Amino acid sequence: MADTNPIIFRTYKTYGGYYVYDRHTNSVITLSREEFQELQAVEKGELPTEKSGVIARYQEQGMFVPNVVKEIYHPQTDIMEHNAKRRLQQLILQVTQQCNLRCEYCAFSGIYKENRVHSANWMSFETAKRAIDFYLEHSIDTPSAFIGFYGGEPLLEFDLIKKCVNYAKKTIEGKKIYFNLTTNGTLLEDERVKFLAENNISIAISLDGSKKEHDICRRFPDGTGSFDIIIKNLQNMSQNYPEYTKNSVRFFTTVNPYMDLGCVMEYFRVNDIIDERAIRYNTMVFKDLKKELNFQKSYFQIQKFEYIKAFFSLVGKLDKKHVNPLVHTFIENAKILKQALHKRIELDPVIHPGGPCMPGIIRLFVRYDGALFPCERVNENQSFYQIGSIEDGFRLDKMRDILNIGKITETECKTCWNLQRCSMCSNEIEFHGKEKPGREEKIKLCAEKKRATEVELYEQSVLKEFGYIVETEEMRK
Repeated sequence: MADTNPIIFRTYKTYGGYYVYDRHTNSVITLSREEFQELQAVEKGELPTEKSGVIARYQEQGMFVPNVVKEIYHPQTDIMEHNAKRRLQQLILQVTQQCNLRCEYCAFSGIYKENRVHSANWMSFETAKRAIDFYLEHSIDTPSAFIGFYGGEPLLEFDLIKKCVNYAKKTIEGKKIYFNLTTNGTLLEDERVKFLAENNISIAISLDGSKKEHDICRRFPDGTGSFDIIIKNLQNMSQNYPEYTKNSVRFFTTVNPYMDLGCVMEYFRVNDIIDERAIRYNTMVFKDLKKELNFQKSYFQIQKFEYIKAFFSLVGKLDKKHVNPLVHTFIENAKILKQALHKRIELDPVIHPGGPCMPGIIRLFVRYDGALFPCERVNENQSFYQIGSIEDGFRLDKMRDILNIGKITETECKTCWNLQRCSMCSNEIEFHGKEKPGREEKIKLCAEKKRATEVELYEQSVLKEFGYIVETEEMRK
């Protein structure tokens, strides 16, 4: 009979040391070689846990506790209905499904399985008003209002955006309103920019570096590149609205197989219009692709070089200013993980893997026709993600399913060594041809998540070997 309360841990080693990750306390212990070998024997079933002196010693310190997990259940489930009624955070309106560009890697370009493609569908003002009213009715306890405009290219529906902004300002009382939109930058002409600046609407512009790199993918339907017109618009914006451009404009660069990553980073480093700190790098999504795409070999070489620089920055051997923003996320994540591994957060009997946010409550996405979705990143063609409509309200049952995605593999999750480190959104799971994600599809992703955690733990241990510490460690000395 299988042990229903096993002691769950994961051993690993680096070139410089031996370690074990203790699931119950979400912490890492540095081991001697002998301790490591003994715990490996326990892992392999060659030595009973009750006969391990190493486990017994660390149990005196509150570690290696037998499994306490009884149920996989997201802790926010019980407050979800209340939050859906009164605490919506952000509203995102899909004002159009049309775009004036045809970018090679776009989610709506047709290269992804079963995802929608660009269409002439657009949101009427009546639908937009009902969506804003719905948002206000369900965000009574939220101190500020956040409204975003999304497409396609949202500025194709500029008149609608103006009406929405004016309606929201007239309707919302007692709250500060924040507006934002994502744009390809080709329609940022004088009238539009004037309105955006006067209403302090934050904008995110898609720009993939130099003209050569940008125009490879980001083209008009006739094949013409979009770089020149975007830069012209940026120059005019910077000249006419310098403070707005500096404070309210940021850039999204999608790292894709077609670009020379080195040229992209160099362009942003020397550009006198674009503040390098305002750039966010996103990697092209490879889930659900209809065909396999391959990165240039130089991409991985450059990425590894920047990764090494970030590593040296963390251990105090290199000033962070020399580290490209491409890997700033790695630095921040390394700091967060380091602190988490020193907090000794113990498992509760009822727990859920990380990753899911309360669907529709954090980022309520309203499609052009009034259908509700958890956020703008999910596939609108999959009924699993439609969580209601502005006419009929929320489908709480579907929201609970999305939030509790761990239920699909509850048996495996209960005894998984990666439970505390796992972070998985349902949108990461491929389940085309089915109504909802299944066990087989999720198990496949679970294996990837375990490998990712193993890499993170390895990195943390190597950083420690090179002298990287956090404040909590310094205080303990």
